[in-house]
Amino acid sequence: MTVVRPPRWQRVLNAIVMGPLMVIVGGFVASVAFEPEASARGFVFVLGSLFVLVGVWSLVRSRNVGVHLSDETLQYRGFLLSWSAPRAGITTVLDDAFVEWRDGRGDEHRRQMWLLARAWEDDGTKFAPLWRWRREGLLAVRGWAGARAV
Repeated sequence: MTVVRPPRWQRVLNAIVMGPLMVIVGGFVASVAFEPEASARGFVFVLGSLFVLVGVWSLVRSRNVGVHLSDETLQYRGFLLSWSAPRAGITTVLDDAFVEWRDGRGDEHRRQMWLLARAWEDDGTKFAPLWRWRREGLLAVRGWAGARAV
């Protein structure tokens, strides 16, 4: 099995910063609902709780984020959602990280691998290696699937 993942420092940064930051922001937003003169208390509390839940959810899932390529299946595990596609059914892997495939019943599907979506143009600057792994990962998935690029 091959796994396409962000560099370790980016995974650690996401786990340490993004999840806890969402939890903290959600806690502050939810706490506004308990102010004596606050309006729309229910909405504010639900919004803050949603931030907390998304932060905890992404923190728990951050260890497994990546594109897992087994002999027969592409399995995408993102911060919020996961999906899989059969290797034999994959027809196209586009440059914008969309994967198109047909399932066993012949239905067409199209999903994006957000993890491998291009962040910026590779302009060769000193910051380009920070996101160059995304293009390399996308090409690895395309090669593994034997799919066209269109």
